[in-house]
Amino acid sequence: MIPFFPKDKEVPEELIFDNIKIRQLRATDNELDYQAVIESGFRPEGFPKEENLKQISRHEQDHNDSKEFAFTIMNTDETICYGCIFIKPINPFLKFAFFNDRVVESLNIEENDPGISFWITPKGWKLNLFEKILKELKNWFEIEWPYDRLFFLGMRPNQEEINEIEKISLKRNFLLQIENENYILWQIY
Repeated sequence: MIPFFPKDKEVPEELIFDNIKIRQLRATDNELDYQAVIESGFRPEGFPKEENLKQISRHEQDHNDSKEFAFTIMNTDETICYGCIFIKPINPFLKFAFFNDRVVESLNIEENDPGISFWITPKGWKLNLFEKILKELKNWFEIEWPYDRLFFLGMRPNQEEINEIEKISLKRNFLLQIENENYILWQIY
C-alpha cells in the first residue's frame, strides 16, 4: 500500500494570508476549536468539550502519522478559531460512501489523490473566508504539496458554499446523494 504522504517529504506546516493562519490542529486548541464548533452549528449545543478533545487528539495523531491532515483556521494572533480544514485520501472515502469500487474507478481517482473539506464559522463567512481559503489552498497545494491533483469534497454544502465554489470555476466531478444529504466532489486541479 502506498502511503498517503511521501515519507521523504515534509508536510507543509502553515499557510498565512490576510491575517489568517492555517496550521496543524492540536489538542491544545480545544478551547478555541470548541467555541468555533458550537458557533458554527457543526455540533449541537451541549456537545461535550471532552468529546471534542478526543476528536482533536485523534486528528492530531493522524496528522503526525501522515495518514490524513487536520488544520485549524485562526487569526494570526491565534485568539479566534474560524474553522478547520481536513485533507485525506479521497478514494477510501468514496469507496465507503458508494460501497462499490467500480463506481469509484470510473471517476479515475488515484488511491492517494487528496481531498479537502472544511467548515468555517459565521464570523469566517463575514470575512469572506470561504472563497479566500479555496483560492489560497489551491496555490498552497500547487507550490508546497507533493500531489498532481487535488479534490474538494463539499459535505452537505449549502447554496452559499456552492455559489462560492462555482465563482472559481472548479470542475464538478459528481454529485452523491445519501438520503436527503448532498456530497459534491469538485476537482481543484
